[in-house]
Amino acid sequence: MKTIFLPLILALALGSAIAGTPEAARKITRNFDLAQAQWVKDVRTAPDNAAQNAAWLRRPDAQKAGSQLWSQIQNNLKEAWTLEPAAWFLTNASDYAVTETRALRGKSPAALIRDTVWEHHIHSPKVGPYCIALTQVQDPKAMRLLETIEKTNPDPGVKGASALAQAILHRRLGGGKFGMAIRQEKLRAAIKAPDLTVGKTTTMSLLKDELFRMSRLNINTVAPDFRGIEVTQKISSLRDYEGKVVILFFWHALMPSHDESLALFRKYQQEFADKEIIILGVNIDNPLTLRKNIAENRVTWTNFSDSTQTISKLYRVETWPSVFVLDAEQKIRYVGAPGAFVKITAEDLAKQITAAKNADAQLPLEEVRPGQ
Repeated sequence: MKTIFLPLILALALGSAIAGTPEAARKITRNFDLAQAQWVKDVRTAPDNAAQNAAWLRRPDAQKAGSQLWSQIQNNLKEAWTLEPAAWFLTNASDYAVTETRALRGKSPAALIRDTVWEHHIHSPKVGPYCIALTQVQDPKAMRLLETIEKTNPDPGVKGASALAQAILHRRLGGGKFGMAIRQEKLRAAIKAPDLTVGKTTTMSLLKDELFRMSRLNINTVAPDFRGIEVTQKISSLRDYEGKVVILFFWHALMPSHDESLALFRKYQQEFADKEIIILGVNIDNPLTLRKNIAENRVTWTNFSDSTQTISKLYRVETWPSVFVLDAEQKIRYVGAPGAFVKITAEDLAKQITAAKNADAQLPLEEVRPGQ
């Protein structure tokens, strides 16, 4: 009897482990979120540099948590309960999510989730968080899926989430006035929709974020001020550099094209030395990593240490490296990746400052009349 039933019991146990459960998935995401919150608190409240460096090294591994979560949901994607952890997965472990594997026949987990949503969940009232999470991965098929969900899903909250996600994607695509018009149309649709909980935030909070971008981070708007600690421990603010062209360079040691970007900005630092241009780096690495780069002369410009991403979040930075070029009045004149447009924009603005100073210096003094 025991011989007959033991293999069956083992098979059922293994089947259950492979299948995964909502409870196990929630435990993985909850444990990571708690660990992440504690890590941020530890870094922010560290009493000195040594303590901050030690705290930074305890950063939770999002890709490891993503791997654990994927093992729970991958064989259950047809089940509605997987939509919420799938959204968490795309948002928090996007590198793992977009990696194509042989086990998935050349597909990535993100692509498999997308195809399953098309087939099984396109009308689900629970698909809203997934719509927002689609903005965290580069997927050329995402826009069409979001458009279809907005048109066919009966739930108003889901419609709003899919419209908001489209607005976010259109912002990243650019597209000039036409792209801006579509973006505004989608944001209006999202405003009319009910608020929807999306992970640790809501669609209304994300909508406010997009409106902040449009009003405060668009070209020709004054850049948001901030105070921060430079790597020399000097506390300064962005407004301290008013009157010069400022290149805000958001970077970190693990970003794509890291070596090329640092080499480019070392070159800029030399070329701009005698011009009305200053480079301000905003670095999210462990401060020890930043100081090492400076000590090795790989980084030669002024840097703010932003290990808790306070400044990066203010500027809604989503990809690294990112650059903002500000004029003498600290109006935003360029937003994007490092490259030729950064140099062209900065040098043109610097020439305008120099020309204005020269014009002021050449103004004739008024004659002073006797008795005055």
